[in-house]
Amino acid sequence: MSTNNHILVTGANRSGSTWVGKVLASNRKVDNIVEPLNLNRVKRFQAFELDFWYPKVTESTDSRIKKNVGDIVSYYLNTSPLHPLSRAFTSYEGHSLARSFRIRSRRALKPVKLLKDPTALFAVPWLVEQFGLKPVILIRHPAAYVLSIKEKNWWFDFNNLLQQRDFFSGALSHLKAEVEAFQQKADEKTIIENAALLWKVFYTQVFEYRTSHPDWFYITHEALSLDPLDEFEKMFRYLDLSFTHSTRAYILETTGTRQGGEFVRDSKYNATKWQDLLSEEEKKSIRQITGQTASEFYTNWE
Repeated sequence: MSTNNHILVTGANRSGSTWVGKVLASNRKVDNIVEPLNLNRVKRFQAFELDFWYPKVTESTDSRIKKNVGDIVSYYLNTSPLHPLSRAFTSYEGHSLARSFRIRSRRALKPVKLLKDPTALFAVPWLVEQFGLKPVILIRHPAAYVLSIKEKNWWFDFNNLLQQRDFFSGALSHLKAEVEAFQQKADEKTIIENAALLWKVFYTQVFEYRTSHPDWFYITHEALSLDPLDEFEKMFRYLDLSFTHSTRAYILETTGTRQGGEFVRDSKYNATKWQDLLSEEEKKSIRQITGQTASEFYTNWE
């Protein structure tokens, strides 16, 4: 197991991980590595194998899946100053050799590797054990999450989960029948129902983590949006990173100030806009699907 103080930022997609990764990377020691397990990225660069979104990895997982995920993570966590030289004649993520060398050289100067990857959500304990990562797990209100997915029109194929032999085990075992039933009638379902069920799968797993690993850092998207300076300062303290003036300035810059006449990020509105933009029928559907799981994180739905 690695003893490096590397970081994993995960949670549902659309839960603020990109923003969090950029804020953490405002510390010059931090190398922000974006979604190494993202299936589109893996297939585009053709350096590793991965067969589906959201691989679940535990000690009992098929050895081939563990090796595939482990190879990807090991590659991005390499901190050796000799790494750029050892890979001088191989492309980095499809770039030219010259650009690949420059990227590797720059990253070799950043000792803390940050894996920003929602796709890693179901492998967190294994990644912590194998690579010594410190996890930051992001939580987002189910209605806010569903609205975000609706706006992107992203439909999730649950076969990515069902084809994994042991995915619906442990804390997720009771969800298998519900997901199978949904998939069988997917043509009759709405994107609201699709996203709400995916949220339920994500945060059933996160609730189990919070119970079995209370020492990890959990934060809601809403808390970060409404009080970013205080909440990020807590996160930096947990990660043993200095919370500098430049970081404070970057947070203020990206949470509602104007840049070039436009908002960079209206974080407070992002936290609550679902109340205005979802219909009452859509809100009711989300509540019915996410049910008890949502109440573990949000005692007051509004």
